[in-house]
Amino acid sequence: MDIITILFVISGIMFIGFLAEIIFKKTNIPDVLLLIGVGILLSTVLGWTNKDVLEVGAPLFTTFALVFVLFQGALSINFVTLIKSLPSTFKLTLINFIFTVIIVALIANLGFGYDFKLALLIGMILGGTSSAVVIPLVNNVEIKDKYSSVLTIESALSDVLCIIGTITVLEIIATGKVLAENIFKSVFTSFSLAIVAGLIIGVIWVILLHKSDHLAKSYMMTIAVVIALYALVESPLIEASGAIAALVFGLILGNSKSLLELRKRRKSHEEERITSVISFSAKNFYSEISFFVKTFFFVYLGILIDFSNPYIFIYGAILTIGIFIVRPFAVRLVFPKANVPEKERTLLEILIPKGLAAAVLAGVAVQSGVLGGNEAIFTNTILSVILLSIVLTSILIFLTENDKFYGIFRFLHPKEKE
Repeated sequence: MDIITILFVISGIMFIGFLAEIIFKKTNIPDVLLLIGVGILLSTVLGWTNKDVLEVGAPLFTTFALVFVLFQGALSINFVTLIKSLPSTFKLTLINFIFTVIIVALIANLGFGYDFKLALLIGMILGGTSSAVVIPLVNNVEIKDKYSSVLTIESALSDVLCIIGTITVLEIIATGKVLAENIFKSVFTSFSLAIVAGLIIGVIWVILLHKSDHLAKSYMMTIAVVIALYALVESPLIEASGAIAALVFGLILGNSKSLLELRKRRKSHEEERITSVISFSAKNFYSEISFFVKTFFFVYLGILIDFSNPYIFIYGAILTIGIFIVRPFAVRLVFPKANVPEKERTLLEILIPKGLAAAVLAGVAVQSGVLGGNEAIFTNTILSVILLSIVLTSILIFLTENDKFYGIFRFLHPKEKE
């Protein structure tokens, strides 16, 4: 494509993204479906894209999408609500990850004939939920803060579990050895160092923004700090989860008013009026950046899908159904039904789409050279689950918002008394 055509396509995608958001708010038809459809149209029908060219810039774009969506989503999370929901969030993340890995590995091994180690690898890649998909959906549905925080934090934590789990299985395949102690150390180190880094940089940046009006109005500088924080934490210097660090950084900035009030109480002679360092206009600006990133991310996902082998989508559909079937049991173990409103419980059950982390980890597996000639079918199976899980999540959200669906558990047990 020439430059003029590319500019027209970019402009058109942004208009479609804007219209898709309006449609979502008025009809509850998720905008992600339309955006993925645009990507599929560009790739398969109009032939306006070159996947080889796109893949050159894809790692940079997808990484920025993950970092910024986590940061922007965390700005709206109340710290007190977060603390109260952390124990249940950790339990749900871990239990759902284990359940998903088991069901996916069993289906891939017994149903599709994959070697058990490769089946386990698929399970690790698909074990989490996607921040880039979950957070925009959570922001567009009516859900209580406690449960929106659970879903947001779960999506970030599960990404880390998927990354560590995938790397561990790749090492097992390559060396034939597994050391449980090393796995535990990797998880603990990745989480703790990322949290500490995000906390320290977040507090320093809050103080700087509070002291300097010019800096506080330079919204791009905060984005620069988020990117630098991610790069620092992911670098060999720290080697932890940059995604978790970006999330913690967003939490600190989003709750800056409380932190500054605490600091003021320690210096009682100060009489200044305390406000958040993230103003209403700043939140609007970050929301617009998030809109841009989200729009092109879902179009990009649509472009990646390969429809040349229809059997891949049968595999993907079976895996997706298995993933959605085990989710409500994880939710019931963590949240007794009497304590959770019906709609919130339904959203906890269905907001489990796969996305960015799964797509990236599929690429890591291919590059490792352990797939033995199964690279194409392996990658396309992962991508089909990403697409189908997003589609199924979107459909179920639409039905839930229109009072036509009341949860997977109730669907599996229609005689259950509420």
